[in-house]
Amino acid sequence: MEILLSAGTYYAIERGIYYSQTAYALMTGGCQNQCGFCSQSLSNSASKFYLSRVKWYPVDLEKVKGRLSSFKRFCLQTVVRPGFEHEMLEILKHVDTKKSVTVVPISREYLVELKRVGVDYLGIGLDTTEGNWNKVKKPATFHEYFRFIEDAVQVFGKGKVYVHLVYGLGEEESEFISLMETLHSVGAEVALFAFTPVKGTPMENVKPPKLEDYRKIQKLRFLIFHGKDGGEKAFLTSGCPSCDRPFYNEDPRGKPYNVPLRFVS
Repeated sequence: MEILLSAGTYYAIERGIYYSQTAYALMTGGCQNQCGFCSQSLSNSASKFYLSRVKWYPVDLEKVKGRLSSFKRFCLQTVVRPGFEHEMLEILKHVDTKKSVTVVPISREYLVELKRVGVDYLGIGLDTTEGNWNKVKKPATFHEYFRFIEDAVQVFGKGKVYVHLVYGLGEEESEFISLMETLHSVGAEVALFAFTPVKGTPMENVKPPKLEDYRKIQKLRFLIFHGKDGGEKAFLTSGCPSCDRPFYNEDPRGKPYNVPLRFVS
């Protein structure tokens, strides 16, 4: 079975150069959904070997599963196509370490099965606000996603579901903040991303958010979920344990939007 590994994970297992404690993997073949910002959508011309700024490399899962199991966590990003739920489960069964997976709404039965194969944290790509939903061409409806988030919290527990939100897709700031508050109230967490334009997508010419604007949102996220001012801790990558996503949002020559844990002394 073939999967894609992020550049950092690929270099770690092939050259012993470790950038992260988490192994990041992506299902192959692209996605049938039409999200306007995502390079994995089959509706656009972007390379399917990229997701955000990161290049991904194909590998034979059977050959690398032992090395992937040496990481503190294995994180699988899914793509939507017929039968992807079964393929997702098969990939996860091959890796013997703590596991996370990011999905779109799936049945409760699959949520239970994910937990059975060792997934302890779930990611959900909500990405944007209800008012911005149609603009970025998210599939299904905002309410269907939100019902799924509530269902996932019931299955995995409070604090074990990380909802991915991308700041800078054209949303209203006040609605974005209100959404984070609502997610906190239902027991979910927020993994915060900065929008990154990718060549070949419908949003390739949209500018990323200003760093100072993103810093404001990071500070508010920390305050909402921790009840206090986090100082510079608010700027650390937010996500599952061991997650740092180095250079996912930013040019490594500039200031990072999300500061990886390994950069903190």
